[in-house]
Amino acid sequence: MCHEKIMKKILLPSAFALLSIVTVNVQATGSTLTLQEIKKLELSGNYEQALSSLTPFYVHGDLKKQLAARFVEAQIYRKQGNHQQAIDALDRLPSQFQLDIDNQYRLYKELGINYRRMGKLDDAESNYRQALEKAKELNNSDFIGQSYSNLGTLYDNKNEMAMAMQFQLKARDALKGSQLHGVVANNFYNLGDMAMRFNDLEQAEFFFTKALVADKKSGELSNIAGTALRLAQVTFKRKNYLLAVEKTTEAIELLEQIPANVSLARAHKLISQAYLKLEKGAKAEEHARLSMHYAAQSDNLIQRFYAHVIMARAYLYQHKPELAQPHYEWLTRFMAEEDENSHMSQVYYNLKAKYDFQQGNHQEAYEALSQANTFFAQNIEKANSEQALTHKRTIDTVMQQQRLDDSEHHRKLTESQLRNAQLMQRMWLFVALTCLLLGILITYILFSKNRTARLKANLYQQNLKQKDQMLADISHELRTPLSVLKLHIEALEYNLLEDDTLAYSKINEKISQLNHLISDVYQLSQADNQAMVVNNQPYCTRTLADSYCYDIKRMVQSNDLHFSADVSIPTNASVLIDKPKLDRVIDNLAKNACLYTDKPGQVRLKIRQNCEGLIIQLEDSSPGVSDNEKPRLFERLYRVESSRSRATGGSGLGLSLCKSLVESMSGEIELRDSRLGGLSVRVTLYAASATPKVKMPQTEAQI
Repeated sequence: MCHEKIMKKILLPSAFALLSIVTVNVQATGSTLTLQEIKKLELSGNYEQALSSLTPFYVHGDLKKQLAARFVEAQIYRKQGNHQQAIDALDRLPSQFQLDIDNQYRLYKELGINYRRMGKLDDAESNYRQALEKAKELNNSDFIGQSYSNLGTLYDNKNEMAMAMQFQLKARDALKGSQLHGVVANNFYNLGDMAMRFNDLEQAEFFFTKALVADKKSGELSNIAGTALRLAQVTFKRKNYLLAVEKTTEAIELLEQIPANVSLARAHKLISQAYLKLEKGAKAEEHARLSMHYAAQSDNLIQRFYAHVIMARAYLYQHKPELAQPHYEWLTRFMAEEDENSHMSQVYYNLKAKYDFQQGNHQEAYEALSQANTFFAQNIEKANSEQALTHKRTIDTVMQQQRLDDSEHHRKLTESQLRNAQLMQRMWLFVALTCLLLGILITYILFSKNRTARLKANLYQQNLKQKDQMLADISHELRTPLSVLKLHIEALEYNLLEDDTLAYSKINEKISQLNHLISDVYQLSQADNQAMVVNNQPYCTRTLADSYCYDIKRMVQSNDLHFSADVSIPTNASVLIDKPKLDRVIDNLAKNACLYTDKPGQVRLKIRQNCEGLIIQLEDSSPGVSDNEKPRLFERLYRVESSRSRATGGSGLGLSLCKSLVESMSGEIELRDSRLGGLSVRVTLYAASATPKVKMPQTEAQI
């Protein structure tokens, strides 16, 4: 089971604000309802009554009213979670009605929301972008802001946080002064959710508070309650438990007005947890019972699981294991029937340890606690993997945007040069026609000026290329901290923070990280001056090899390549190395192998240790490198102009830095052709008693 989350807010289509002017009297269950009144039923959560009240519009209404009713119908289906039914209803509209641009925008927006909720993100993005085009045709800032907000939510679902933040900030600009309070609330809600992703609880609380204010203006009860509960969860995470109880109580008062058994179960569970933190066992027990009550009325087995957990915890806190026993037994049966889930297993075994301890079964309690720690470690590893993948996607998105910006800059430069050339041609013609007698002299002067201008232009172009190369080199090392730093700067730029001091503190922290990375690149100059310090420490070779195999395998597989390892190490072998430097070398070589290998390709790692020392070889499949170019690969800033250089984003410093680091450890690094068809890189770290041998021609199979 994943961590509990409150479902993201349902976007209120701004178009339906116009329904207030469409009033059609219909006879429904003995009362006269208008579309405006039906909309109020929808906002209050009375979905079935609202649907049944729409029926007369399909029979007696004109085409305009029928279309408005169909949009309301699709929106209700979406709020009920019937996303495919909503899509089917929307897909029929173009064939039934003549849609103007305004209604086309609504159609694409609603389709995008439903596809996103179903996890069909590509279809969702296509519809969201079409909605954005229609909004721009209408020149409607509210619609444009809502489209940006929808795209931000979509990229958040894709874990592309840089693009998500970019679109949410664009939405914030477009929605300034907007009266579409539901859309404004959604924008703040999503910004708060992203702040939670970065574990910035103070900023998250700020955004959720803003979202709650806007939700109250919109009047949609389900959104007000959902945001209030989310704000209470943030307060609990900030360890302000008394305030968390107060905010959760407010959310419960709202949730009790709508059918929300699952949310009510979560809310009472949160209060129970807060009272346990406040050492009020009786209060915790009271709300745990209420959580059990609402969970039992829902079909959500996961929520029932957590209701039993909090009930058992409340009893165990009061040292009543006999009352906790039925809940513990229910949880035991549940875990036996369900597929293994690391988070739920961690929660269960933690509870089991407390229960067994109070029952006097200390050995079983110890074993349960060990199991809980094992699952905790698995959860941490999974979270780190997901975070690394998120960072990679963010970097890729930023680099793609940078390439687009560079392309636009090059286009503008070309246009400028073309205009200059045209101007020069006209000048030549004017001089030739009006100054025939002085033509030779003027021609000479202009020729000299033109030659000087070309030289300056060439120097300017070379300077631009050098600057571009410098930026590429720096981005090779500094992309991740820069992307995070950019997010905080943008937040300050758009005045999204109440306390600027915290943001400046975090910016200083990221700047410190940048300085640290720059000092790593500076190791090249240290190597040139023989000033690099080597700190050799003994390490278990088997542990080292397993770590490299694991890290490289994940990196290779994430690039859709095949990984294989061949490790031969004596039992209990150890090696004396400077591990941080060797880690840097292996990481650079692995990244190069992934970057320059055609898909589907292979990457193979070989590790050997003998009396001479430690040998690590990393090889990949096609394309390869010619014999003439291999010696130049260790040159700084050199890049092969062949199929292996198709990804030109690297700085050309990687192999040069690897060579310097290896040589600082009295080792050798060699390049040769791989039997897989690509390049093979061999690193040899000699034992203390061994000395480097004279290089002899070898084949890849000799190691």
